[in-house]
Amino acid sequence: MVDVPRAVETAERFIADYLAESGAEGYVVGVSGGLDSALASRLTVEAVGADAVTGLVLPGAPSSETHTTDAIDLCERLGIDHRVVDIEPVVEAFRGTTPADLGRLALGNVRARTRMVLLYQAANRRDALVLGPENRSEYLLGYFTKYGDGAVDVAPLRRLYKTEFYEVARATDLDDRFAEKQPTAELWEGQTDEAELGADYATIDPVLVGLVERDRSTEAVAAETDADRELVERLAERWASSRHKRRLPPAADLGAGVDALCATGGRDR
Repeated sequence: MVDVPRAVETAERFIADYLAESGAEGYVVGVSGGLDSALASRLTVEAVGADAVTGLVLPGAPSSETHTTDAIDLCERLGIDHRVVDIEPVVEAFRGTTPADLGRLALGNVRARTRMVLLYQAANRRDALVLGPENRSEYLLGYFTKYGDGAVDVAPLRRLYKTEFYEVARATDLDDRFAEKQPTAELWEGQTDEAELGADYATIDPVLVGLVERDRSTEAVAAETDADRELVERLAERWASSRHKRRLPPAADLGAGVDALCATGGRDR
């Protein structure tokens, strides 16, 4: 169980301190109408004030009208400057020019990366930072698009598991409708977190805590949780195989060559 008051205080202090130390003018948040972005937006406004927060609502097929309406309503209630930009013309332009035959997953990644480009465009225009709302459950499972929704400047809530997001949301004045929604990235029609991951977060999170935080074996985790052995092994494999998403791109160890170059002074310019 997360210490909710401490989590809220720590997150808000982190958000405020990071902005002050960066010298940036504010934060840009992608507001989807779901729980994660709603909670991140709420805490960010509490931390730095509404004037320092910009919300970008980025719908595109198959985004539901309800999610878009809820995202706009949240921005208005929080008093933050916001814009709605339909990403579908950009996605369709890409589909019309690429020689590749895009499947469902590839097209979903294009949508996520299109949103990233628009968020950074807005951040650059405002001398701001992109703040990501991702949770620890999705982070550990690699359940995000590399250089898409995983590409942000700061992710203050990344230490909270998805089930802990619900706890924190209940302790704030965030509207219940955000917590009641079925979690989905809306990258294709009918996509939901549970369908892709094979279980709900109430089942997934204890497994991840056992595997990652406690370094328990898959056998031990299966025995200690409500998850069956097959699910535990599948989640363990997903955690291991997605490590590349949580690391900077690797580079060859060229230290010897660089040292030699530095010793001779390198080339004249």
